[in-house]
Amino acid sequence: MDADFERIFNAIPANYIVLDLEWNIVAITDMATGGRPRSQIIGRSQFEVFPDNPDDEGDVSGTATMRAALERAVREKVGHAMPVTRYDVADAHGVFQERHWRPINEPVLDAAGDVVYVIHGVEEVTNA
Repeated sequence: MDADFERIFNAIPANYIVLDLEWNIVAITDMATGGRPRSQIIGRSQFEVFPDNPDDEGDVSGTATMRAALERAVREKVGHAMPVTRYDVADAHGVFQERHWRPINEPVLDAAGDVVYVIHGVEEVTNA
């Protein structure tokens, strides 16, 4: 990735990740890292870096909802906004905190019109 572009992307004041078609993270904004070093994030699965809350007792499955939405973006080759979704996130101590997000997904197409990446963005709305 071009160094200037990478610095610009990383500094975007929002939560964005770029995923390959195996759902591995290829880029992530500073805001979305949660303070973790990129070396612990880049190249790893979205669902490994941001797993479901293992202590959740309800029907909440952020990863299942997210995977279905990503697959839809690839299948339809069009971006979409998801409804507000619960997806708990671990804090710095590994304790999961309930969070609610307004996610969007946007496929990135190559010159032939095939999806090569998906940009996933979220706005936290937990206390909104």
